[in-house]
Amino acid sequence: MNRLVTLGFSALLCSGAWAQSWPDKPTRFIVPFPAGGVLDVLARSVAEPLQAASGKTVVVENLPGAAGNIGIQQVARAAGDGATVLFVPQGNITINATLLPNAPFNWDRDFKPVTLLAYASNVLVVHPSVNARTVAQLIGLAKAQPGKLAYASPGNGSSLHLIGELLKREAKIDMLHVPYKGTTQALQDLVGGQVQVMFGAVPTLLPAIKAGQVRALAVTTARRAEALPDLPTLAEAGVKDIDVPSWYGVMMPASTPLPVLANVQAALAAAVAQPALRDKLLAQGLTPVASKPDAFAAQIKRETAVWAGVIKEAGIKAD
Repeated sequence: MNRLVTLGFSALLCSGAWAQSWPDKPTRFIVPFPAGGVLDVLARSVAEPLQAASGKTVVVENLPGAAGNIGIQQVARAAGDGATVLFVPQGNITINATLLPNAPFNWDRDFKPVTLLAYASNVLVVHPSVNARTVAQLIGLAKAQPGKLAYASPGNGSSLHLIGELLKREAKIDMLHVPYKGTTQALQDLVGGQVQVMFGAVPTLLPAIKAGQVRALAVTTARRAEALPDLPTLAEAGVKDIDVPSWYGVMMPASTPLPVLANVQAALAAAVAQPALRDKLLAQGLTPVASKPDAFAAQIKRETAVWAGVIKEAGIKAD
């Protein structure tokens, strides 16, 4: 079966349409964050089978800075010849469209959605010293001591900050938000006990959970995470109306012709459908998916409107 899938994938990449629509020069997968993060791992995991099956050079470039905006702006200015592909997380698209209205690029004007590529459940964790082994117990603590529990996030206005605001709203509790400059610093202080609560993507927090450095209480998605099957969802734990994964998608410059866009989407969808790659991503807490450009565009529009409401209600401003 695996051989048949691989042969089908190779046939797709070597098809006439692919050869005509894909540039002869090296393809750049732009990751606007440092190497080693979830998005970087995803881009490199996909680049490897694409390059092996097609014989074409695929280079992953990390262009970090300004919370991702430096790399994103470079792609916005790139030629739409199929040689530049942006890997980007949910928050930079659906949240920053509202939070950063004066950004040097515009998602609607400067980009075309290609595909949703993978998502990960977010998980609610606490420091082991916190006297809560369930979400209900955490809510009870927060209600007994309004504003005393501190929850960390990788930045003001990040998706993980906004999930905390959603929990506060739905559970009618008050917690202190402590923003950091990235997930690494936030997790370090959580492990050190400087803050008590944090939301994070499963791939990021899984090692700390397994090591007992933090205690997981629930995931923020409608379904349980495959990497943590015994952990309840927030809905199962009694907090309804929160279904927020971390997702990772692919965009290309707005001038990219539709045939090129379609071929990139088809190639990426075929790549993440390979059993070996799928199993590799699942083991890291990532669920590979693939959507058509129109469906991905509709999802972006829908979620942008939701986050705009949360940002306005909570009065969140960019730093």
